[in-house]
Amino acid sequence: MNRFALIGASYKTAGVERLGQLALPKNQIARRLPELAAEIGAQELAYIGTCNRIEFVLAGDSPLAVQSCRDKLGRLLTSTPLAETETRRIFRAWTDEGAVEHLFLVASGLDSAQAGEREIYAQVRGAWTTARAAGTCGPQLDYIFGEALRAAQDVHQQAARPSNADSLANFAVKRALEHLGTRAGRIALIGVSAMTRHCARAFMARHIPMVIVNRTLETAQEFAAEVKAAAQSLDDFKQNAADFDVIITAVGGAEPVLDKAVLAKLADKKPLLIDLGVPPNIDADAAEQAGLHRVGMDEVIADAASGRTAKLGELASARVVIDEHLERLRSEYAVREASALLQRLSTQYQQAAVESLRRVQKTADLDKWAEAFARRMAHAPIKGLRALAAASGPAAVQAFLDGMQESLGDEDEK
Repeated sequence: MNRFALIGASYKTAGVERLGQLALPKNQIARRLPELAAEIGAQELAYIGTCNRIEFVLAGDSPLAVQSCRDKLGRLLTSTPLAETETRRIFRAWTDEGAVEHLFLVASGLDSAQAGEREIYAQVRGAWTTARAAGTCGPQLDYIFGEALRAAQDVHQQAARPSNADSLANFAVKRALEHLGTRAGRIALIGVSAMTRHCARAFMARHIPMVIVNRTLETAQEFAAEVKAAAQSLDDFKQNAADFDVIITAVGGAEPVLDKAVLAKLADKKPLLIDLGVPPNIDADAAEQAGLHRVGMDEVIADAASGRTAKLGELASARVVIDEHLERLRSEYAVREASALLQRLSTQYQQAAVESLRRVQKTADLDKWAEAFARRMAHAPIKGLRALAAASGPAAVQAFLDGMQESLGDEDEK
C-alpha cells in the first residue's frame, strides 16, 4: 500500500487557533484542491476538515515523497508560510499501511477528541464527494475511501454503543443547559451544519425555543421546520440581534460571523456565546470587550478530552474491527496491485503459444513439440519462483503452488 500517504494536523498538534488558520474555507475547497495537488505533486488528493482536525489524503501511481509534500503544504496553506520545523511539528505524516490505518481510525471516530463520535463519518464521505467533484479523486482514493467508510460502518454496528457515540455538540448542549438552569430561555443557532443540527434536536427534545439563523433564509426555514423552530436570515440577525440567552455558531468561512458591531448589540442581555467554528465564528477580543462570555472550540475539546481515556477503554473491541479490515485489505490490495503484472504474463504466454504453433509443420511430431513447449512455458515461472523464494521465503512459493494446484484441479473438473 505504498501509493498512499496522509498528512494531518489536529487540535493536539496545532491548537485550535492555529488549526483555524490552516483550515481551508468550505467554499474554497473544490477550487483549491487541484491547485494544491499540482503544487505538492500528488496525482490524487482529498481534504478532510472538521472542528478539530485537517487531513490531506494523497495517492499516486508510485510512492509519494511525503516529507516534501508536507513541507510544501506548510508553505501553501497560510499567507505567512510556516518554517520547516514548525510544519513538521504541527503536521503528522503517515505513509503506506500507516496512512490507511489512520484514515480508518479517523472515519470511525476513534481518533476524534470525543472518541467514538459518528459525525466524522459524514464528513469523510463529504470529503470524498468534494474531491471527486474537484477532479482530484481517482481510482486509488476511490478504493481507499470506500474501504474506510465500510470499516467505519462495521465499527459503529459491531463495537460502538450509542453511549460511546457522543458528539462534541453534546458538550455545547451541556454548557447551554447549565447556563439556562431552571429558567426558560431562548437559543439562536447560527449555521445549518452537523453540529447545529445535533444541538437543535437536543433542544427540541427539551422544548426549548430556538431560532435557526443562516445566510440563506430558505435553508434556515427548511431545517427550522424539522425542529419546530423559527427561522431568520443572517443579515436580519445582525441588524436586529434579538433577545437570546444562548447563541451557538457553527459556520464555515474564513472571517468571523459575529463581529464587534453585532456583539455590542448583545451586551445588555449578555447571552452565553458558544463558538463551534474553525476558524472561529465569533471575534474573541470583541466578545471580551463587550463583556460577553465566549466558549470556544478549545474549551469544548477540553471537556471532551477529559473522558477520552475511559471512552477508548470502552471502545477496545472497535480496534479489533479496524485490525480485521486492515488484514483483509492487505491481502486484497496485494492481489489488486499484482493484477496488471499477471495480465501482462498471461498476454506473453498467449503470444508465445501463437508463435510456437505457427512454427509447427503438419508433419511434425506433436509429442516432441508439446514437450518442448511445456519446458518453455515452465522456464519463466520457475525462474520467477526462485526470485520470489529469495525475496519472500518458501511460504510465498508454497502459496503460489497451492493456488496453481487449485487451478489445475478446477481444469480437471471441467
